[in-house]
Amino acid sequence: MGFDKKEDRLKTAWIWIGFLVFTFGVILFTTYGVMLGPISHEHAAWSSFGSLLGGFFMIASTGATIATLLFLAHQNKQLQKVNQYQQAVTQAQLAAMNFEQYINHRRLFMDRLVELQSTFENKFVFVDGEKLYNNIFPKNGPTNLEFKVELDGSDVGENLLGRLGSRLEKLDKFLDQSQWKDEETRRLVGMLIEVYGDLQIRWTGEAFDGDIMFFRKHTGINIYSLNEFLTVAKSIYNSLLFYTGNSQFTGLDKSLMRYSRDALMEYFLNNHKNRETLEVLKIIPGLEVMERLYFNMDSLRGVNHDWLMKRSYSTLLEVFRSRNDVMKLRDDLFVNQLVSNGCRECSLAMETIGEENEDYELLKRCHEDFNTLLALH
Repeated sequence: MGFDKKEDRLKTAWIWIGFLVFTFGVILFTTYGVMLGPISHEHAAWSSFGSLLGGFFMIASTGATIATLLFLAHQNKQLQKVNQYQQAVTQAQLAAMNFEQYINHRRLFMDRLVELQSTFENKFVFVDGEKLYNNIFPKNGPTNLEFKVELDGSDVGENLLGRLGSRLEKLDKFLDQSQWKDEETRRLVGMLIEVYGDLQIRWTGEAFDGDIMFFRKHTGINIYSLNEFLTVAKSIYNSLLFYTGNSQFTGLDKSLMRYSRDALMEYFLNNHKNRETLEVLKIIPGLEVMERLYFNMDSLRGVNHDWLMKRSYSTLLEVFRSRNDVMKLRDDLFVNQLVSNGCRECSLAMETIGEENEDYELLKRCHEDFNTLLALH
């Protein structure tokens, strides 16, 4: 309606300009004809008429110029309005496209989380995929979308990926040591729990002997097979790195880590400081007794530094090599065979070294532990 009124006003202005120019011309030429008479054959008269005609056309051209300027101004305003409308439409289309990309990006992220869960036979689930997405892409939303996230492990601008990467790198270096003090083992446990928290997962797999429980929650960390948890952590982290446009993490390429495994076994076997928050699941009857035997028999050496109870020690060394090997201790027949051989080896060793030897008392305790296992199985 507004456009029609402006169109009408513009046409009215053109008509008035044309009418005024025409009226002025009629009056001018009529006056000229009346005052000077009929057509003259004199050169001066025609020269005067030409000047009059030139003046009239100058006025007419001025009117035409004004009309043209009015037309162009009107057209420019209409173009501006059309451009504004097109810009508004374009912005709306871009906003709709960005929202759709955001929804698809978020959905694909959730699908990748489900694929990760399936890859590990649904032994864990992500606690809150929406929260994890927002932690990794804090700037993303319906009106803004970023595909690449820079790793930031600094104190000022630390983000989840930067923090997790920094912790995994420290853990990778920390696990390379061959000698462990109690304080170092406690630190290792703390690092593992921190990584577990950053992964934002809940362990739903079957519970096994050796699983670490944090505030009675299953963490998926097993002291006999630490490499299994590290594999899960590395896979999740690399998947997040791939989705955020970063290069893969190549560390934590660990296999069977005996030194760290023994350190964790000994740490939880002793009266560690974190018993209220951390405990290790031990279902097999007498498992702690067998762990104690494992460490005691390792320290029982002869003059040639060979084990006094080599066969029994070798058996437990193989048993505690991994979580799956520990499951052999669920077999009563296997345990009874271990106890029988242990008692025999222990008695023979006690006879060999004699009561005066400093290891005699430790051998007696080992013999008592084997008898305890015999009663349990």
